[in-house]
Amino acid sequence: MRIFYSQKTESIIKKFELSGWRNKIQNGLDETHQELSDSWLRCAIGERMKIEGRILENVKDLSPEAIKLGYDFSVAMDERDHDDALRIIEKIEKLPTIWRNETL
Repeated sequence: MRIFYSQKTESIIKKFELSGWRNKIQNGLDETHQELSDSWLRCAIGERMKIEGRILENVKDLSPEAIKLGYDFSVAMDERDHDDALRIIEKIEKLPTIWRNETL
């Protein structure tokens, strides 16, 4: 049972891997990436939304923690801080949900 549980948990965690932004950061940040990160739909939170198959109608639909991480990610991108941006991506990936009125 334990092996099955860990494999299932691993597959769920991989579901939220934000590989698009990870690749962009690892290949170097530039002004184009900053412009992308300024949009909720095109930033790391937006990539998570795509993976989940949901569309943001209003920023207030996001949980307070997701909103904070989105802003922090934009700041890290503006400062071209690779390490901080990757740390924030990891936090976004680990959030149980990014939506305000959703419980898991």
